[in-house]
Amino acid sequence: MKAQHIWLALNMLAWVAGAILAARLVQALGWNQVGRNTGRHAPYLLVQITNVLIYTAAAIGMAGVLFEIPLTGAIATSSVIGLVIGFALKSLISDTFSGIALNLDQGFTINDFIMLVGRPGTARISGRVTQINWRSTYLETPENSTLIIPNTVVSESIVMNFSRPEPASEFELLVTLDFEVPSERAIRVLNAAVHAAARENKAIWDCKARISELSTTGITYKIKYMLDPSKLGPGKAKNLIFGHVERQMKMTGLALAHPKIDNWTRETPELNTSLGDVLNRIWLLKKVQLFKQFSEHELTGLAERMSMRQFAPGAQMITAGEPGQSMFLLSEGLTSVLVKGEDGEVDVATLRPGDFFGEMSLLTGEARSATILALTDTVAFEIDKEDLMPLLDSNPDAAEMLAIAVADRRLASAEGAARKSENIVGERASLSAKILKSMLRFFGRSSTTAQLARA
Repeated sequence: MKAQHIWLALNMLAWVAGAILAARLVQALGWNQVGRNTGRHAPYLLVQITNVLIYTAAAIGMAGVLFEIPLTGAIATSSVIGLVIGFALKSLISDTFSGIALNLDQGFTINDFIMLVGRPGTARISGRVTQINWRSTYLETPENSTLIIPNTVVSESIVMNFSRPEPASEFELLVTLDFEVPSERAIRVLNAAVHAAARENKAIWDCKARISELSTTGITYKIKYMLDPSKLGPGKAKNLIFGHVERQMKMTGLALAHPKIDNWTRETPELNTSLGDVLNRIWLLKKVQLFKQFSEHELTGLAERMSMRQFAPGAQMITAGEPGQSMFLLSEGLTSVLVKGEDGEVDVATLRPGDFFGEMSLLTGEARSATILALTDTVAFEIDKEDLMPLLDSNPDAAEMLAIAVADRRLASAEGAARKSENIVGERASLSAKILKSMLRFFGRSSTTAQLARA
């Protein structure tokens, strides 16, 4: 009897070992080969189901061969039991077969970024697929949360796969502006905005803005861009781009179109759609730190004298090391600041509407300290030495005010901005005095003349 038990145990071990070996062979020669052919991992759920079938077959074989259990009666009994269990576990079985269908269909796989589009009015769900098991599909959202969605829900939804056929996809956003805004100006502003977003996050590239359609409300522009959703979620990308669009429009005075049947008012109607309008130029000068302390009458004269310049993408607005006696106020577009480094020019900053550069060349005649490159179609206003002379003649304090403003800007951007306040006050006075001396020399004036004019 003891020998019989040992023989039975050895046979059971042989059946178990055979089942394990069969499962390993199916995975190695079957599923792994499928993965190598497709370049993706074999579906984990299908591997599990194959293993369950092999082990179930081994168990039935042991029951019939080793224990001589009549398989016909066992199968009939198990069918009734299975029917009862099936009704009790209807949802689980539905999810399981939906999971099998999802794996076989291969519409998406692990690490794909997808969006589930349900019925109209329902929320859209997006994220990166991390797992598909017996019951659920796991998505990692752009907010670093995990969504566990029943496989039945996924199989009944329309799935948009952003990772097929390429890892990146093209996205688009729509912006509608009034007819009064010239289309070339609107495209320039929107291009600058989306390129600024692309410089901030490298997951966005190949950006462009174009006219999409005309309507009774205005002109609709389409912003198109390539995005890698695995690096930046579509929602975050949309927020980033619209943030730059809002800032660009605020600085350029543009506003979204509105239904013409409504009465529309603005709290600060400072700008209009004419780029060269004097009011627009005055508004821009008021935003510049150098000219904030001057009166509107003084700024009006300067606004009328300064020249509007346009630059194509890739144009060098100024070049490091070259002489110059003018500064630029950026009105529309996007530019980069390039300085000389050990391995060539280095891109150190991005300038947007409202920024200015070249003030030291205007005030003291210094050579250009950096190269400014237009990244998009760009509009800037140039103020040269002759434009500034009437302002200095009419206001005796103008030279000192400009020198202090430049000194403040330099100290604010210096690396040691966290120094003690008493040191900053001393450095401010010393630096502004040095700049003022250089200004007076550059404009052919002496300190005595300036003092007499003030008196």
